[in-house]
Amino acid sequence: MRPKRELMERLSEQIEWMRASAISFDSGVVSESKRIAVGIRTLVHDTAVSRSLLTQLGLRDRMTWLSAVPLEQGRFAGPPWVDSASEPGYKHVSGVPTSECTFAQWWRSPLFDFDNAPIDRSWFVLHAANFDGGAHVDPNLPETYRAVTRSGGLNPVRINSAGARYPDHSDPVPSALRTMCTETVLSIERAF
Repeated sequence: MRPKRELMERLSEQIEWMRASAISFDSGVVSESKRIAVGIRTLVHDTAVSRSLLTQLGLRDRMTWLSAVPLEQGRFAGPPWVDSASEPGYKHVSGVPTSECTFAQWWRSPLFDFDNAPIDRSWFVLHAANFDGGAHVDPNLPETYRAVTRSGGLNPVRINSAGARYPDHSDPVPSALRTMCTETVLSIERAF
């Protein structure tokens, strides 16, 4: 097991990188969302053969997690992005998240349903990191992820300045990951 001092150095690096990715994303480099996904995965995702940085520090399951979306009766009140009928695309939720929850709720409680399947934060993070170029480029994308990110699967209808309705095929995943970046960094900083 690594010394706590070394783990804390790695945590400082991860937070620094997440902040840099957020600044870059906010200046228009949308692909930074995939680096954000890798950072969140490094910080929180445990597998049968690896332990996340926050788990190694004994923090992940003890800290209070902040959410930009309120948790209501075991589900979040909506997706982690701003969606406006009069503007194309999706925007991340800006500002300081105010809702509190446990890590298990934050990571696994549904944000919305797509194609009769609940979509949670782990879905966004692990698909972007493990399949779509964050840390690995899989030869085939899972169909649900492909539908949401490439095929306009959410099918929101927007209204242009002339009042005409049109379908928007934008990818909401980058905005969702940018929102999760703020939630993650502020949750960790609050724990210290």
